[in-house]
Amino acid sequence: MQNEFSRRGFLGAAAAAGLGLGLSASRVAAQDRPRVEVCNPLLRTPLSLIIDDSCPVINKAYYWIQQRHDWRLKHEPNSPPSGWEVHYDRLGSMPNAIPAAFAAQWGDWCGAQGIRGKFSMVPFPAGVGRIDQGFPGFPPQELKDWLRVTKEIIWKNFDLTPEMLTHTHVVDLKTWKLTEQWEQGEWVDPPVDQLTEYIVAAMQLLKNVGIACEGVTSPGAFGKRKEMAHARAVLDAALQVNNNPRPFYFLNMEMEEMPTVPIRHADKAKGEAVASIIGCAGDWFGATGYDESNPDLFITADLQGGRLPAVLAKERPTILVGHWPCFYVNGQIGFKVLKEVKKRLDAYDPDKSKTIWMKNSEIGHYWMARELSDLSVTDGAGGPGRTIRIATKFPTDNFTLAIHGCTARRLQVGGTDLRQVQSQRDLGSGTFLATDKDTFVAFDLKAGDTTLSVSA
Repeated sequence: MQNEFSRRGFLGAAAAAGLGLGLSASRVAAQDRPRVEVCNPLLRTPLSLIIDDSCPVINKAYYWIQQRHDWRLKHEPNSPPSGWEVHYDRLGSMPNAIPAAFAAQWGDWCGAQGIRGKFSMVPFPAGVGRIDQGFPGFPPQELKDWLRVTKEIIWKNFDLTPEMLTHTHVVDLKTWKLTEQWEQGEWVDPPVDQLTEYIVAAMQLLKNVGIACEGVTSPGAFGKRKEMAHARAVLDAALQVNNNPRPFYFLNMEMEEMPTVPIRHADKAKGEAVASIIGCAGDWFGATGYDESNPDLFITADLQGGRLPAVLAKERPTILVGHWPCFYVNGQIGFKVLKEVKKRLDAYDPDKSKTIWMKNSEIGHYWMARELSDLSVTDGAGGPGRTIRIATKFPTDNFTLAIHGCTARRLQVGGTDLRQVQSQRDLGSGTFLATDKDTFVAFDLKAGDTTLSVSA
């Protein structure tokens, strides 16, 4: 929840230099041969939608505001309300639950529109109840319906993650009682020895209801001051609970500079790494439903202004962030903004040749592959051809290479001919595009050794 405790991040010098981004991010295989470069997937810029504070049944914003208000009166009675607590006087008109029927409507619309991204499932939301044990005071059937919608509709297009346990009070894992600490407050600087245990607990609750999460979301600035330890805990927890060696985490926002996808704790021999997914556009959908909502801040009607065109122009992963309550609350204000933003993005890229919607995990896997795969180029025997070899333990879909200084007539991957296309719009996995100077090839990269045979 960004407007309680800022997620705003920073990039290291290496990431800021643009390693692994767009057509300019090359991995040169050999200086005296055609230059081979890893490009964005299908030569398109990734788009992704992050939904935070989403959880089954309850409206987490309602409980966060109520609990934070009570906490402040108890511990800091002379301090003014801040963040979402400023909406305390609206609790009487704010629903304390969001129905599964709406989640299905929202998820169906996103699926029809091709929108992909990440959807949080807070597993013990505001301490009201555990996702694997039910929510006292709410109909048991509503939780069943929520889990069905989440698995059958939303999960098709969105990664599912815990947003730690409650997104309000820290939980004592020995008693499962709420403490007076706050997950996005005191755990900005968490005790490292407890990080993995806490994240494991969050992942395990989702696994108990059949959700093997692809990564985690930080509630606010959870883990912010010990990010490398947090990243390590995410990887260790993902391995322990779901045997997932390539998870992601969402912690940081970059609202002014260009975002990238930092890869942490990479072990090329084991095929293990964790990706940091960085949002580039704030919640201008409306957050609680009563905060700022404005599609122009994303992309203006003339398609020139707003944050998104600036990031798309640099071919950087363009990741929008919204909070679940606003999509339902206050006349579904956030849903209305999302529909307008999607309409404008479609106008920006009418033939879908410039952008591609991806899940957070898909972006993470692609950046792992582009940064952690080994490429080599050798001359073909007795002819003008080339052989490109890729060794990796980081598989990904739509892996895309540019072979500069080469116009290919035929291209094979693992001995199988790829289909030649005539335009970037038609470039898909298992195809190649040859121009008068360069060749672009896209295929699904498997773990192990892959051989590309290029006939010029």
